[in-house]
Amino acid sequence: MRRNDIPGQDELKEVFTRMVDQEKLPHAMLIHGVEGGVSLPLALFLTSYLMCDSPEGGDICGTCPSCSKTRHFTHPDVHFVVPVNGTKTIRKELANTDRFIEDWREALIANPFLSLRDWYERIGIERSQGFIGDREGKEFRQKLSLRSYEGKAKVFIIWHADRMNPTFGNKILKNLEEPSERTHFIVVTEQPAQLLTTILSRTQRVKEEHISDESLAAFLEHTYDVTAERAMNLAFRAEGNVHSATKEAQENDDPWLAEFREWMRLCYKKDLVGLFQWSEKMAKNNRDAQRQFVSGALKMLDRCFRMGWVETPIPMEGEEASFYKGFAPFINASNVRQFMDLLEEASFHVERNVNEKLVWYDSSIKAVRFMHAGKKAAERV
Repeated sequence: MRRNDIPGQDELKEVFTRMVDQEKLPHAMLIHGVEGGVSLPLALFLTSYLMCDSPEGGDICGTCPSCSKTRHFTHPDVHFVVPVNGTKTIRKELANTDRFIEDWREALIANPFLSLRDWYERIGIERSQGFIGDREGKEFRQKLSLRSYEGKAKVFIIWHADRMNPTFGNKILKNLEEPSERTHFIVVTEQPAQLLTTILSRTQRVKEEHISDESLAAFLEHTYDVTAERAMNLAFRAEGNVHSATKEAQENDDPWLAEFREWMRLCYKKDLVGLFQWSEKMAKNNRDAQRQFVSGALKMLDRCFRMGWVETPIPMEGEEASFYKGFAPFINASNVRQFMDLLEEASFHVERNVNEKLVWYDSSIKAVRFMHAGKKAAERV
């Protein structure tokens, strides 16, 4: 991955290249990412730069054999550890990254800004939780025992490391404490608080920078050949979420807009049967997907409130614009806080394994009340 393939993050990219150039790259780094961000591409860029035979000007050469291998994610000295689970063809206890490595390579080539939900859908585990477990630990130790194929370095990228179970976490501790020569670990996570404190203490931590609308818009315009106006509109709405912006730039709709719109329509109609069915459907998603729905819904509520009552223009087109224009007046000072608290409470209960169907149906009943409180407030204006 080249330097300009990642929007923003200029300071971090400079830090990474300087560490490699001065041969001061730590043996264990933790990249603290944000949802929809570029923490994985940053790890890929750092790895590509470390492996490049002829880096120049703070970027990879892009033409050497090492660059060709890292570009196709086939470098023999670069290893990945990612969350997986059992499928129809692979038993849960046998699941590890190597079983899905071809899917992983294809997914990264198609979209290096890969989200966890995209990955789960790719390998058919969207209704379960991915994990990094005991089977992964066995393969991990075997790879560590091997010498570097090309003699430069070995790199282990652990993506969404917060998904590792304590057994795997404890197994890699010794390697973090006493690393083999020229072996580097790049730990990528959006939730470092979920990691073992002993792992946190043995890694050098860097945090993904916020991406400005201007930087993201320039990247979208250049990469996806969209007009400057549309690129800025997409960047403004994405609010720093690169994954969301790139999907929209490729003419893919917000994955949760239709779900949120259906929920609000049922609440407006006070359709309790429909809301029960909607709750059943939502509960069939895994916890990660439900958490992403909450995150998306909070952003939609914020946009509606700003559009209808703070008079903040939010650029949109087509069916999306029509929905927000019609719905925005119903989200106002009488209910916006209640809606946001409701969604955060739902997310809290889902994370703690409360029955999801009951969580969403209870939330839906409360949402009916909030919706109609907002409707009455809008009618009084």
